[in-house]
Amino acid sequence: MQRRDLLKLLAGSAGLQISPSIAAAIEYGLDTAPLKNGALDSLQLKNISVLAEMIIPTTDTPGAISAGVPQFIATIIESWYEKVEREVFEAGLAGIEEATRAAEACSFFQASPDLRNRLLAQQEEEALAYKASQGATSAFSKEHDANSPFFAKLKELVIVGYYTSEIGCTVEQVYAPMSGSYEGNLDFSDFGRRIVSME
Repeated sequence: MQRRDLLKLLAGSAGLQISPSIAAAIEYGLDTAPLKNGALDSLQLKNISVLAEMIIPTTDTPGAISAGVPQFIATIIESWYEKVEREVFEAGLAGIEEATRAAEACSFFQASPDLRNRLLAQQEEEALAYKASQGATSAFSKEHDANSPFFAKLKELVIVGYYTSEIGCTVEQVYAPMSGSYEGNLDFSDFGRRIVSME
């Protein structure tokens, strides 16, 4: 299954509205867009890697970094995100970096696990408050909002990047086929009528 087909299946079955930027990137191929926004700097990339792994960590299955999610996020932001989306995302990254420097005098990717968790939890709370202010009644949005907060964008990028990757599809997901078999072309004379119990 191709990445674009999987994305269509995920979006269709859950009734979700994926960011048009992400949908276009997967539909037309991550490498087909001209560089629209400019490259992220090395600090941003390091922080994105840490954030992605916090959302989908390595456990008994590979995490976001092993699945190439940071590279996926960078490609979307650098080549596919619209101006507003990128501005919101970069402002969120900058806010986390500033808060880390104020608390521990280091960059986010170097921070203590406790501080990282607290800062990410704050971002999630802000995203939930924003969603509530928009009158959302569900955890899932059916309409794309380019102004949605940093955490909402980050989580969408991590989840889509992970579950449309080869690792997300073949290692993390478990294929459990139904038991039994289907034989659709049987000769009636071989088995006759079935007796159905009405008990």
